[in-house]
Amino acid sequence: MNRVKQFAVLSMALVAGAAGFSESPSGQPATNNDIAAEFVSKIAARLIADAIPRDYARTKDWGRTKQITAGLRSSGNFFEFDIHRKKTAVKHGIWKSYRVTLIEPEKNLEVRIDNLQRVGADRVTLTLFVTAKLHGWARAKIYERGIHIIALEAEGDTSVRLSLDAEIAVGPVPSKSLLPGIAIRPVITGARLKLDDFRLTRISDVKGSLARELGDGLRHLIEDELAGPKLVAKINRSIDKRRDRLVFTPDKLLGMSASKQPAPSQVVHP
Repeated sequence: MNRVKQFAVLSMALVAGAAGFSESPSGQPATNNDIAAEFVSKIAARLIADAIPRDYARTKDWGRTKQITAGLRSSGNFFEFDIHRKKTAVKHGIWKSYRVTLIEPEKNLEVRIDNLQRVGADRVTLTLFVTAKLHGWARAKIYERGIHIIALEAEGDTSVRLSLDAEIAVGPVPSKSLLPGIAIRPVITGARLKLDDFRLTRISDVKGSLARELGDGLRHLIEDELAGPKLVAKINRSIDKRRDRLVFTPDKLLGMSASKQPAPSQVVHP
């Protein structure tokens, strides 16, 4: 979209944001407000997609130790002689580490806007359907009272379908021109996840319960981190760090060059 056209659409959004996403007297949605709501939603969708964490990591019992007797020491004299055990901490147990990374999000992360609704004078709700590809890695180290027994690794890939419920508020901000500026304030309210074709692509040459546990741990990490309150909180924290990117004023937009506009890292379909 060139600068002139973008300014025209944003001006419409600025007016709609200042006056609220109102309806026409006939009760039918106003065309200009529909365009403004769609434009605002697309801007918010891009930022929300950027706010989705690219890496997830978790450890279980990593660094665990056990106190063992490392020797004896004596104290006292011939008549009052005591022997004490010397304790030391050594590596022990099964250490586990998991990491999940988005695979080339600039190519594979896609976002589709659905169910766009105006729910107030300055507020819209929508659902973002996000598809992405993930790569997972898991490692386990086994120690027995300080002795390293074995190290195991597993890797896996999966596609995910993520549904994000969002509420977007629009409010005016001061500007240097006659038209007010606009601040777009998205908040994620819910997240749901579906995994497609999760499969292990590599695992160390070992069988049994530990091998299965590594694979299950990867899947559980994805399901736990990419669904529900944890992901909602992470994305909202990431959005908060990017709030300045969602404040627009006519003078700011006119000062932008099309060559300076950052290319979107994902596809957003209306």
